[in-house]
Amino acid sequence: MLTNKERIAQIQSKYKDMNLVEMVHAFLAEESIQNQKERREQGRIGKFYPSSVGKCKRFIAYQMLGYPGKPSSGKNMLVLENGTYFHNRMEDLFERMGIMIAPELVLKHEDLRISARSDAIVYNFLRGEDEPDGEVIQLHRQVEVDGEKQVDEKGNPVLECIYEGPENDVLIVEFKSAKDKSYHDYTPKTKPQKKHEMQLQLYFYMTGIRKGLVYYENKNDQNQKYFVVTYNEDMINELIADINFVIEYVDRKELPDREFQPIDFDCRWCDFRDICYPETNPIDYSKLI
Repeated sequence: MLTNKERIAQIQSKYKDMNLVEMVHAFLAEESIQNQKERREQGRIGKFYPSSVGKCKRFIAYQMLGYPGKPSSGKNMLVLENGTYFHNRMEDLFERMGIMIAPELVLKHEDLRISARSDAIVYNFLRGEDEPDGEVIQLHRQVEVDGEKQVDEKGNPVLECIYEGPENDVLIVEFKSAKDKSYHDYTPKTKPQKKHEMQLQLYFYMTGIRKGLVYYENKNDQNQKYFVVTYNEDMINELIADINFVIEYVDRKELPDREFQPIDFDCRWCDFRDICYPETNPIDYSKLI
């Protein structure tokens, strides 16, 4: 065991003349790089992530093929952790309200290469009194023992059925936090951002649930709002076609054509921009800390 002096010397050697904020950012940036490495080592390459729906198909192929994305800065990692805190806070609140069925579901689809988790599953407080029962479905979550998620000898999650009944007795809630400007941009709309609706549609397809909510929180002042989303077969068919399109390229270890130019918004903030357009976007990774 290290002595206090040895521990302090170790910290000073690692972080040198950084202040505490810089130390926090450096640690989180290093953790982000390590997570990318672990993703490769654990065989999570080749998976399609529902959170990437609506993104450039070339971005999705880069992700599925395991190309190294731009490491996240410490500041960006803090933003992500705040988003995770929002999820956890709302899930705890829903549990205390008595509307929670499960904080998340394990979702797998071999053909579409999907291995993911949804957000909260709640009782459908929107259901009409005279609405007939929908199709009977089953929903599963991963078994936990003492807070540790259980897996079998092959590393697959051990599942338990947490709901069996009409699909219209339940809702999927997808949580999203938004910057002040983006949050207020939603105000006159009757729908959530399309990419968020698309993500929910993919969950409908995989679970049999037919209605859900995209639940937004303003990062600046914690104001909240939500939009109701219902099953849309046309959007789902479009999604499945797009996913299969990318999978065909991934299986050939090829990349789809670029969909944007470097000056476009979608390209400017893409994690793979330095790979896609290296001549226009040299990255100084030291500035990410």
